[in-house]
Amino acid sequence: MQESIKRGILQVLKESVKAIKRQDLAKLRNQSDKTIHNVSIYQDHYSISISVVIYTILKILEKSSQKRTKEIEATEKVITSELKNARKALQKDKPYLFSKSLRKIILTLKQLDKETGLFMQKAIETSKVKKAYNLYSQGVSAGKAADLLGISKWDLQPYLGATRESEQKFNLSKSIEQRIKDVKEIFNVK
Repeated sequence: MQESIKRGILQVLKESVKAIKRQDLAKLRNQSDKTIHNVSIYQDHYSISISVVIYTILKILEKSSQKRTKEIEATEKVITSELKNARKALQKDKPYLFSKSLRKIILTLKQLDKETGLFMQKAIETSKVKKAYNLYSQGVSAGKAADLLGISKWDLQPYLGATRESEQKFNLSKSIEQRIKDVKEIFNVK
């Protein structure tokens, strides 16, 4: 694993623990999105795993934020502990222990979700589709994004169609007048 990717994941793990402890769901969502950049460039499976796990944690916490129970608080403690363990494993270059901690988080979330049935499975699948879309929006092909996240292209297509991403115009050029105005502003010329 490249050192820059490793540093990025370590930072995401650290900030995710803080976000969970503070119940800062917006920051948790942000941490999940940060790893997608590495995935789009390096197609790194560790970043994919972290992104999906963090996003799944976010979805479960969003759902349970309305009613805080001792069970949810105990689950959060396990999650934060395992995120810390994953961080330590990554620092020591032990990918097996890193993956083991991520699997334990998923199992813990599934156990919490027993009472609501298929929500957990739906949250995982939704997070994979959402992260595949994020990759697609950063320039990775839909097929490659689906493959990286272990979903079929057919699962991703309805989401892509609903977003209207392909209808956006990305290469709009500024007018000459606007360019001159921008240059004058940059160089503080009147």
